[in-house]
Amino acid sequence: MYSIFDQDHELSIKMGIPNVFRFRPPNVNTLSELKENYIWFSDRDSLNDELDSNPEFVKLSTNPEEQKLLYNTIAENILDPKTKAYFDKNMDADRLQEFASTKIKPFVSSFGIACFTMYPMNEKLWDIYSENNKGICLHFDSSDDSSFFHNILPIHYVSRIKEREYSAISQPNHIIDLFYKKTEKWSYEKELRLLKEETGKIKFKPSSLQNVLIGCDAEQDFINTVVGIVKDNYNKVNIFQVIEPVSIGKLSYKPLYIPK
Repeated sequence: MYSIFDQDHELSIKMGIPNVFRFRPPNVNTLSELKENYIWFSDRDSLNDELDSNPEFVKLSTNPEEQKLLYNTIAENILDPKTKAYFDKNMDADRLQEFASTKIKPFVSSFGIACFTMYPMNEKLWDIYSENNKGICLHFDSSDDSSFFHNILPIHYVSRIKEREYSAISQPNHIIDLFYKKTEKWSYEKELRLLKEETGKIKFKPSSLQNVLIGCDAEQDFINTVVGIVKDNYNKVNIFQVIEPVSIGKLSYKPLYIPK
């Protein structure tokens, strides 16, 4: 049996950057992700917090200079002469604002989101995201796949989510800040968030996966399937099982499979 805080033994689970952890439930989607070395990036509508990345908190800037930039940018990209003439005649500032506002929600929803955490000894995460200690926790070395993990950033927890003004032309990347703020009630997650410009399956380098931690209450069939998948698809990934429910500051585990 090993303790997560015994960092001197050869089978220690390293913590701190660049090590990141992802909890998954015991289902076919998790097994598919593990077998095919991908992570599923969800859109913001699939998140479990309605305030998280909510486009309702984004309002387009009403600054006249910013509106002029937006108008010119749209106009420059209209190639059809008739459409261009209609646009010039009918698209005043109010209509332009109304039109552009309708594009914010689909723009925000186009991003893919995957959630990680800084530490594996998190009782609530094992309960909530690993289905009461029956699933797994994946340990990655983010430095081994810097392309995949290049923009993983910590969530900033705030007392409340405030409305923000978005300048679509002069500060197009400012909206990204929307994805990295959550209310303080979620601060126990110690979340690290990875954002992609698309949703769905995105593959990671198999070598970036270091360890698989299986929950203490996992079913034996699930354990056997996980071990089989790791043996068949990874060269240097260890599998451990948590010995008892995780408590604050405590995680004990035993080896189930150590590749030669």
